[in-house]
Amino acid sequence: MAGSSERGYDVSQWYDSKPVKIGWFAMLAIGVFWVVYQRTFGYSHGLDSMTPE
Repeated sequence: MAGSSERGYDVSQWYDSKPVKIGWFAMLAIGVFWVVYQRTFGYSHGLDSMTPE
């Protein structure tokens, strides 16, 4: 596969594919949910190890 392009893959497969966007959105949602959960419910359960106080 010695083409004129050095890339051996199609970039549009990665940036325009729905599973990749769903995966990134899932990780972002989990991260935001974890921060909100820690800030709201962490204090009552004693899980305040990640807070600066």
